[in-house]
Amino acid sequence: MHNKKANLPQIITILAFIGLILTLIWGYNLDVNIPKLDPKINQENNKVVEDSSIYFINPCVTPGDAEILFPKHNRSGDTIMVKATMYQATPYQCDDSPDVTADQTKIPNIDSCSHLNWIAVSQDLLWFNDGPIRYGDTVYVIAGHKTGYYIVHDAMNKRWTNKIDFLESIGVEAYKYNKAELIINS
Repeated sequence: MHNKKANLPQIITILAFIGLILTLIWGYNLDVNIPKLDPKINQENNKVVEDSSIYFINPCVTPGDAEILFPKHNRSGDTIMVKATMYQATPYQCDDSPDVTADQTKIPNIDSCSHLNWIAVSQDLLWFNDGPIRYGDTVYVIAGHKTGYYIVHDAMNKRWTNKIDFLESIGVEAYKYNKAELIINS
């Protein structure tokens, strides 16, 4: 009579070998699809060494983590050149209900909302004025330290055209970018 327990170590070894081969194949396929860092990036801190306008930030990276940068040619979509400023949800800068955006989304905490990555766009960019953007669209913005993905939740006063506003927490110091890129349909 043949002992089944004697074959068990051989079966486990074969299954482990098959699992290792499958893992290597899966890992190789992942590596093929991951963009490589451009040599213009400092490998120690993943910061751009030269012209930062030719790179964009990985949206999966959370604020405070090291930013992983990929070459510009990996992005796609229609690009609109805009001016970019910032606003805070105050009655002085908005209206009498500053914590409610134009699409009726409530800002959870106006004292700490920069991390939401929400923007307001000028009304000429919105669909109801034959623009390419709708509320809730995710767009990519290239604007210095504010480069990243943003959700459109708000509209600016009619007097502004070709402009975006970053929603910032109360107390953030004012800044602006005269030449920013707004990438839609990416």
